[in-house]
Amino acid sequence: MSKIFKIVFTILLITNNSCSNGQSRQQCQDMLDDNLALLEHLLNNDKHVASDFKEMQAVFSNQPYKKENKTKFDESYHFRKGYPPLTEYIYPNTYIKLKFDRFNIAHTLDNDYPFTMDFINNIDQAIFKLKKIYFLDGSVQDKEIKIVDKIVSEQLGDQTLILQGTKPIKSFDYSMETHLNKEINYEITGTGQRIATSAGIIEVIHCGNGYVRIRTSEPMRHLVQILATDETGRQLTTVAAEQRNAYKKEDLRVLVANMKQAKTLLDKDEITCAEIHQKYSSEKLNADLDEMTDSLFLTQYFVSDFKKASIAFWDNAKVVKQVYERNSADQSDLRHEDFYEACSCVIAQDKKSELYGLIGLDGNWIIEPKFLELKAQWGTEGLFWGLTDADERQVEYVFDKENKKLTKSSE
Repeated sequence: MSKIFKIVFTILLITNNSCSNGQSRQQCQDMLDDNLALLEHLLNNDKHVASDFKEMQAVFSNQPYKKENKTKFDESYHFRKGYPPLTEYIYPNTYIKLKFDRFNIAHTLDNDYPFTMDFINNIDQAIFKLKKIYFLDGSVQDKEIKIVDKIVSEQLGDQTLILQGTKPIKSFDYSMETHLNKEINYEITGTGQRIATSAGIIEVIHCGNGYVRIRTSEPMRHLVQILATDETGRQLTTVAAEQRNAYKKEDLRVLVANMKQAKTLLDKDEITCAEIHQKYSSEKLNADLDEMTDSLFLTQYFVSDFKKASIAFWDNAKVVKQVYERNSADQSDLRHEDFYEACSCVIAQDKKSELYGLIGLDGNWIIEPKFLELKAQWGTEGLFWGLTDADERQVEYVFDKENKKLTKSSE
């Protein structure tokens, strides 16, 4: 074989076994095999069982029942003390901030309303009302509480009520009124059951052996919850929850047929690796699957087998008015209030000058506003940090309760 012929033969061999995008024939075949494996897996998504399901059941065997949340603010580490409501004094008005942490909202409710998107969607429209104010001087006001303004921030559930100037406040009773989706419960009778709701169809794919799988639309995933009880009627602990995309099987079978045809054409040299990559790449397949997503498989694994299973559905076509009564002390550690009560004054900001001073228990200035910054040292009676335009840094001040004077501690 001549040298020139060898070179030409080598070029033809490389061209025949490589892609124009740098992939070899074997890499193209491997890619098609991977795609087929993925599609076969998706075809059987409805039959998938978590591999560590039994191990998880063993871990939770000492916690067989769903924990009942009967705690209040001060008993729950999930909703730490020190969160608002907070009271600030912008002379001559009083700001009361009412804010609920969206991720801990379930722990603020006595009747254990679960964490669901319908609460999230409605809480920022909640109506807060002040019912009674307990002042630091020991007096109480439960009538003619005048709110002059309300500010709703972009942050969910954050409202500021602005009162007509009041005396320093110890705590206050308030109510929160909101509208929640009506809860409807459907008992699961078995695999294949189809439940018609106002938001769409729920199909029961599997029910038994310690887990329940349903198929529903993506928008409904925040409106449903799967529950299971034992023979005594107590709710079983959930050990894991799973969400998987669902597709129409006929659509997946079309993709499988296309991949198999591409493999056959590649074996016969009737399609190039470049064409394979252009039409059947993993990236192209994933993009196609994203557009084909039809619904979701939602699976709930429980600590043991169950006697009954049900689906709680929050019907967004029906709302139920809910009113919750609270006292601000439920969420506060009272460090601010105890400190202010001890020194018989509170920090206030002058609305006009934006400077800070101290007001007494009657709501009037006892230290005229002259500070750029003024902060109480919680836990230390009568000590403040202050900054005036004459200071280079914050200075410690001592408050003389008897003579109503604020002096630098170094003086």
